[in-house]
Amino acid sequence: MYLYPKEIVSDIYVSRLGGFSYEMDRNEIGINAKAIEVNTSIIANETFAKLKFFNECKPYFLRETFKIVGIEEYMDCYELSKNGEVVLSEELEDKFGKNEGKEVIINTVESFRIDGDYTKIIKAFRRIWSSENLIRRN
Repeated sequence: MYLYPKEIVSDIYVSRLGGFSYEMDRNEIGINAKAIEVNTSIIANETFAKLKFFNECKPYFLRETFKIVGIEEYMDCYELSKNGEVVLSEELEDKFGKNEGKEVIINTVESFRIDGDYTKIIKAFRRIWSSENLIRRN
């Protein structure tokens, strides 16, 4: 029924950038609410995501985090997300305007798998760093 977002790997989706709207805050991305419900496991207004455009080389942890918001039929930006396309804030048009109509990867893995608890990741990094220090000493 809706072309986007399409799940390509668990909790990672691909869509297109449909446009920009004054209805979105700078830290929000909007997607057709029905498309979210039908095509994804995303929970509108609760799930956070990081976006990646195919021409972008920025490392994952340096990318902005956005809250995913459901776009309802009565909203002005509904036309920009009829098939589940991503809608960004007008404030980001200068930054992402060249990507309008192009594919975008929506990565919600961090929101679902880590859910704000970075203790295991920090422990893993500490183990790696301490083992590197031991190797360097030898």
